[in-house]
Amino acid sequence: MVVSKTESPTCILKVKDQRIKQVSSFNYLGSLITEDARCIKEIKRRIALAKSAFSKLDKILKNNALSIETRIRVLNCYVVPVLMYGSEAWSIKTDIKRRLESCEMWFFRRMMKIPWTDKVSNDDVLSRANVNRKLLREIRVKQLKFLGHILRKDGFENLVLTGRIEGTRSRGRKRVMWLSNLKDWLKERGAEHKATELLEMAYNRELWHDMIANVLGYGT
Repeated sequence: MVVSKTESPTCILKVKDQRIKQVSSFNYLGSLITEDARCIKEIKRRIALAKSAFSKLDKILKNNALSIETRIRVLNCYVVPVLMYGSEAWSIKTDIKRRLESCEMWFFRRMMKIPWTDKVSNDDVLSRANVNRKLLREIRVKQLKFLGHILRKDGFENLVLTGRIEGTRSRGRKRVMWLSNLKDWLKERGAEHKATELLEMAYNRELWHDMIANVLGYGT
């Protein structure tokens, strides 16, 4: 597979005179890697897998004999982890954010047996279930913890995030980068930091955890 922003060139590789097939995507450690280096296909796949996991637990998650609190615990234990697997590496743009929020509400509506035709707002669904949206926040927490781990490790992954590539950028709209995407989210939460400041904070594990807690609103 050749990773490229434009059309991937044909690459011929042989091992013992046997040509290796060039693919446009492949599954690596449970995550889908694509030739355009985007995460949208993997996120769509994760949403589908999570809904499939939900359907397998229909008899429990839709069972009104169980309290909604118990069913939500089952959801968070067996379904949400399927959706969030590998989310540390996702760049969450506006369209992806909508997809993830829609998936979260899909779970709650089916647990409460509320069809879309009833025209019940999302706020009402959350109120009836006595829950708040937290999927995106949990993904961001995983990303912040992952970022701290990478920066403290000071290895190849650190170089990929903080280093620069010589040459000029190709024409066209600039892609949303993972670190920039995360910094924009921090800025929205009132915690604007430069890359150098994040690097300095990450080396102090306690300071980094305090920053995460403050951003999420339960720190001191």
